[in-house]
Amino acid sequence: MQQTTAILLQKQGQNIAIESDIFSTSMQSEQNFYCQRFLEAREIDYTMANHPSRAYWVINSIDVNESEQDTHYIFVSEGEVTLKSANGEFLLQKNTFAAVPGNFSLNGSGKVLVATRLNYTGLFTIGGPIEPLGRLNYIDGCSSTVLINPLRRGEPCLNFLYVPPGVSQTPHTHPSLRIGLVAEGNGTCQVEEGTFKMQPGTVFCLPENKLHSFSAIDDSLRIIIYHPDSDVGPTDDSHTMLNNTFVGKTSAKVIDAIRTK
Repeated sequence: MQQTTAILLQKQGQNIAIESDIFSTSMQSEQNFYCQRFLEAREIDYTMANHPSRAYWVINSIDVNESEQDTHYIFVSEGEVTLKSANGEFLLQKNTFAAVPGNFSLNGSGKVLVATRLNYTGLFTIGGPIEPLGRLNYIDGCSSTVLINPLRRGEPCLNFLYVPPGVSQTPHTHPSLRIGLVAEGNGTCQVEEGTFKMQPGTVFCLPENKLHSFSAIDDSLRIIIYHPDSDVGPTDDSHTMLNNTFVGKTSAKVIDAIRTK
């Protein structure tokens, strides 16, 4: 099956519409880079990626009612919205975030990024606001915080990236999709298509293995990034409850006789 979709790119303040073909096959699909100011509600489909996902740019409201098997990672860019789900009703304000399994709705006056991991049931979480700096060293003077941790190694997470003024990252790739939003600051993102402005409200999708580099020349950048997978997190063979349970002086991690099978 072949679909044609228009991908909007914002290059040096100008919008360029690029027509591209997406081939939906069980083996491989062509994915596209996306970058645009948060000016209108929009849905981007990455269901043919290795970790099937969708991105929604929400203005004021959305009602998702066919998503019982999915988990949604939410970040409020502007204003405030009321979140309703099976877990209750909650007010989300600017720079707060959430993970919501199953159906949900948002209503209010705000702009919200929703990144959905299909066919994955996460844990309901609300947090925030984001901090000025990341807590973990990253690359090239940048820092990062895991806002919503993977419940198990390999599962999705939501991250915060801080790029200090004057820093231009080493060009790099990631093995899986990245969906992001600039929360604060100004800078650029360099990809093979060109150099794209990063400013508050800019949203982007980086396909798997997309070479890119963020730069913050005169200002810092604070970016929220959804990862559909992870290579860290607890496993059945190593997690805090297990590792720090001792029989005498021996961790239960290495006592097979009492380990839950």
